Amino acid sequence: MVDKNTLRQVYLAKRLTLSPPEYNKRNRLLADKLIEYIDFVQVRFMHIFLSMTDKYEVDTFTIIRIVRELNPDIKIAICKTLPKGELSHYILNDRTRIEKNKWGIPEPVEGEAADIEEIDLVLVPLISFDKLGHRIGYGKGFYDRFLKKVPHAKKVGLALTPPLDTIEYSDEMDVKLDACVSPFEIYEF
Repeated sequence: MVDKNTLRQVYLAKRLTLSPPEYNKRNRLLADKLIEYIDFVQVRFMHIFLSMTDKYEVDTFTIIRIVRELNPDIKIAICKTLPKGELSHYILNDRTRIEKNKWGIPEPVEGEAADIEEIDLVLVPLISFDKLGHRIGYGKGFYDRFLKKVPHAKKVGLALTPPLDTIEYSDEMDVKLDACVSPFEIYEF
């Protein structure tokens, strides 16, 4: 049996083997599936991560653009990493200044604070996921701690790869997804 850290390393490496045309194709298909799955007219406040496209994470910048075209009234929150594994949340608007942090993650350096109690949809980053709704993230627990604070919000993972059958090393700290959207299929848990 392989531990989570090994799976994390293997699937990060696999993601980096995608060719640029394949990466772009998967992002287009994923965005189409997401729009098919989520009725963005019904969403009032969405939380989304800003992707590290140089590490071939899901291209969330395109998703943000599409969501704004579909529903310009939707509020969008993004996050910033804080010490001790916490996230702070900001409303994404024209005044939000974004820079890459020490891990290369784009995040706000200043902006309007977001009230996470209002969030009704969270689009969750991941490296891999399984058919039961467990995910492998980057291993710091930032999103698991955040997701526990928004039990009322729908939690949807975004993945460029198909699921594993099962991730053996899930524990009580891990928060399961409600669904995961990939370029290939929509998975509900």
